[in-house]
Amino acid sequence: MKRTKVNLSVTDSAESLTKSLQEKGFKLFCDIDHQANANGVDLEMPASRVLIFGNPVAGTKLMQVDIAMSLDLPLRIAIVDIDGETLIIHQTSEDYCRNYQVEHHPVLKKVEELFATLVSEI
Repeated sequence: MKRTKVNLSVTDSAESLTKSLQEKGFKLFCDIDHQANANGVDLEMPASRVLIFGNPVAGTKLMQVDIAMSLDLPLRIAIVDIDGETLIIHQTSEDYCRNYQVEHHPVLKKVEELFATLVSEI
């Protein structure tokens, strides 16, 4: 798992990521606001959002190799506030290889490059 500190707030980072994903042609399946959900049941937590997104062509290729990948697809990226700092958290290709039988799959390199690009654009 990779954690990267960014200078924007959780909200601004989520908006930036959403825009980048849309510009790159990815489908945003869901934007989960954990803080809002916690507040809805009278609990408190720092800002925390998870974007679930993907490309069905790439995801299908990984699931054809190991259907268990369906647990981690579509892709997810977390944007969280930890002690006043915004962090972007996502799985790495090593994480996927450790958990699934997808080692050396060419899609994983593209996933790694995508995460690096998305984070650098925030």
